[in-house]
Amino acid sequence: MRDIFARQVAPALAPALAPVGPDTARRAGLVSAQLLGLALTRYLLRLPAVAALTPDEIETAYTPAIAGVLGLG
Repeated sequence: MRDIFARQVAPALAPALAPVGPDTARRAGLVSAQLLGLALTRYLLRLPAVAALTPDEIETAYTPAIAGVLGLG
């Protein structure tokens, strides 16, 4: 899973974390935790309420939280 995040999530997240500062690692870790939680509940635990979400519903629900962590909200 670490490899997947390193190859797929980190490169997509990097521009949103710019400019790099003292809290960059913290912000990246918090966004990663949110995405890992989503993946865990959707694909491994298959919680019905989460597994049934459409990509648009996930985007709508997660955008404010991730924007807040990134300092964009």
